[in-house]
Amino acid sequence: MNYCAGYIRSQENQLLGVPAAVARGYPPRLQALMGYGVYQGLIGHIDKQSPAQILNGGGDFRSIWDAGG
Repeated sequence: MNYCAGYIRSQENQLLGVPAAVARGYPPRLQALMGYGVYQGLIGHIDKQSPAQILNGGGDFRSIWDAGG
């Protein structure tokens, strides 16, 4: 497994390389390092949701678009 900053596209997509059922068992910090997170409220979202919300079935996330409204 490799890691790069959230604003740089990784060479390997860890979301596809590790099955979701396995990733659900990882701590939140490791999930975020794998790509189950959003960088600065903007980059990496899926339909204005954090990938961690989709993986874990819920959670709190405000996108940058929600901050003004």
